[in-house]
Amino acid sequence: MKAAIAATSIGFTVGGVSATSRGLGQILLSRAALVTIAGLLIYSGSELAFDPPSDLLNFVAHHFVHVAVIGLGAWFACWLALRKNVLIPVEAIARYLSRLRHGRIERLVCETKATEIEIIITGINQLAERLKVTSPGDLNAALTAVQELRVHLNRVSATDPETKVPVMRALTRLESSLLLLLCKEAPEKE
Repeated sequence: MKAAIAATSIGFTVGGVSATSRGLGQILLSRAALVTIAGLLIYSGSELAFDPPSDLLNFVAHHFVHVAVIGLGAWFACWLALRKNVLIPVEAIARYLSRLRHGRIERLVCETKATEIEIIITGINQLAERLKVTSPGDLNAALTAVQELRVHLNRVSATDPETKVPVMRALTRLESSLLLLLCKEAPEKE
């Protein structure tokens, strides 16, 4: 659910998020439960094989309680580390991308100890810097180059005019995109 909300908040449709997706905390909890049950079965099985108990109910209760507590503690410790180093930074990245989509080009400041997340944050900041460098003059120059290319393409005499059609369509799409970028309001400086 959070993934769908985060995805929609940055402009993706709900179709872009799998209906079966779950939060990392839930996935971690289910895996910790599986490992805990497997550990309980293996530990209890070896105890039963080597030293059969006289009271089976007491034996199961003692083994279940401490293995369940250890499993829950391991899950909680992993969840805290995952939350601090992955979940919170990913939520910050999603909010940042939403602001970027609306034209707010700024630096992403987010702390994490996870190298992979740091690489993503660095890449996003480099992208933001690159977007800041692009000026309307650059867009005007690109639009002028597209228009010149269109003129030169029209001058080319081809025996089959149908060969120019895909190129002209691509030029039209490119020109439309450049005009759209040029017409957008410049982001406000903060």
